[in-house]
Amino acid sequence: MSTEINTPGSTEPTRTEIPARSRISNVTIINVVLFVGLIVLYVLNVFPLRGTGSVSGIEDEMTELSERIAEGAFNIAYVNSDSLMARYKLASAMREEMQQEQRRLETDLQRRQRSFQTEVETFQRQLQFGSISMENAQVKEQELMQQQQELMQLNDTYTNRLMRKELEMTTDLYEKITEFLKRKNETWGFDYILGYSPGGGILYANSQHDITDMVVEKLNQEYDAQR
Repeated sequence: MSTEINTPGSTEPTRTEIPARSRISNVTIINVVLFVGLIVLYVLNVFPLRGTGSVSGIEDEMTELSERIAEGAFNIAYVNSDSLMARYKLASAMREEMQQEQRRLETDLQRRQRSFQTEVETFQRQLQFGSISMENAQVKEQELMQQQQELMQLNDTYTNRLMRKELEMTTDLYEKITEFLKRKNETWGFDYILGYSPGGGILYANSQHDITDMVVEKLNQEYDAQR
């Protein structure tokens, strides 16, 4: 929204821009994906080798690795990240806190914008009816321009404040979840706990390795106990 201010002695109107509402996208709290790959590079020289120890040693190692994979030696589980964020009570509480802060800052900014707009409209009426001198009109115009700049700066300040708060909450949530999994995994004994999300780095996950329900339940139990 913009407002034109005509001052005596000027040929063109001065445009006073009204800053837009401070907005920030909904909090996307966390998406942890661990991509695990096993790459075996086996190169055989086409020329004759002196001795048989090198080739047989590599073959033995590959055989042992194949047996470990076939026996399920790598104990892997995964957590559905989207479901975890939707059902974890702490994540929900953080989202609500973030939304409340966003609404509070937006309400304050809108109130200041309305007050500024009222002053602009009053000034325009004074110019229209000639109830303000040229000298006072020039002073008032400078004041309104200064208020406009302050509103734009406040808009940026509020936006940056929300971004910092989002980052702090995301970091805190990540640390709590990883600390919880590390602590609980001393009992569970998984080699890897992956973060799975549709469209993420893991294209397929067998549901028999899904421990989301267990993780969410125990996270919420700890959250309720600490309140």
